[in-house]
Amino acid sequence: MITADVQRQRLTSFCYWHVLYWLSYLLVKYTHLAVLVPLQDEATWPYLWIYSLVTLINVLVTGWLGQHELLQQRQLVAQLTRLLWIVIPLWLTMVLLRQYLVMRYASDMVQNVDSVLKYFLAFSLVLLPLAGWLAVFMLIKTNQLHYAALQQQQQLAKQARQARLKVLRYQLNPHFMFNTLNALNALIVQRNGLAAEELIQHISTYLRHSLKNQQDEFIPLQQELDALTAYMAIQQVRFGPRLQLNWQLATPLPKVHFPPLLLQPLAENAIQYSVAERAGDICLQLSLQLLQNQLHITLAQQGANPNAGWPETEQPLNLINLAERLQLLFGNAASLTLSHSSSGFYSQLRIATETLNERST
Repeated sequence: MITADVQRQRLTSFCYWHVLYWLSYLLVKYTHLAVLVPLQDEATWPYLWIYSLVTLINVLVTGWLGQHELLQQRQLVAQLTRLLWIVIPLWLTMVLLRQYLVMRYASDMVQNVDSVLKYFLAFSLVLLPLAGWLAVFMLIKTNQLHYAALQQQQQLAKQARQARLKVLRYQLNPHFMFNTLNALNALIVQRNGLAAEELIQHISTYLRHSLKNQQDEFIPLQQELDALTAYMAIQQVRFGPRLQLNWQLATPLPKVHFPPLLLQPLAENAIQYSVAERAGDICLQLSLQLLQNQLHITLAQQGANPNAGWPETEQPLNLINLAERLQLLFGNAASLTLSHSSSGFYSQLRIATETLNERST
């Protein structure tokens, strides 16, 4: 669907080149006539007004034709065929008009010229500017079709990227509802109504955050941290006093916008590889700070080795999806460091603040 702005832009560009072409043709023709005709001891002005009239008719007809055809969605071969059906009759009409005017008002010299040569010259002299205009129009049309195809490819690529991001978002959404409902059921059995009510509030906060941000539009960083807080509070209800949290947030909090649910996979794996697989108390540290125009977010078990790497042949699917999502959103402006060893789970996310600021404007 061609918008009004695109149509206006195309017509403006066409009118510019259309007028420039015919003015250039007249300039060349006037220069030619001013030199050639006086050499034949004839007056120049009859030729000038005859060619001016023929050119004016060509300008009006081809201008109307070009503006009409430029907005039609036709392929090049079909477009050229349609133009020829109109340009050829125009060409023959202009040949007859030009010959009549030249023989009637300009010169008697053409009477002595062979009739075949006379009309061949007339055909050629009228054909050349029309053929040149046709070439210019087809060049503009080719550029238009190329630009439209490029825009369509970019739109399809954008749609594919958005669709891929949605798929990754759905894969990153929490899968902890079963365990959470079990924890809620245990609180109800224990008749711990206050704790059950708090758990329901945390679940409501987190699910509202998940369902509200379905388009992968960036949100204030504070909202993402609120959702992460709700997620961690749910896990603390599940694991009890075994899970301890140490929050270290920059003050004041950076006023940037952030992709929704980007931190949840890190929290999910920190719980899985630190608390769920280990006995005893576990302390998870979450720090957020600005260093050298980068936002550093670290979620790790206390004492974890950030350089240990990942021992398994394959990382968890949600972490692989997280890395792909970062690449789609930020490219080289973001990096993800992951480590899992005997010292615990470690993850750090780095994102250039300028990319987050761009998204917030």
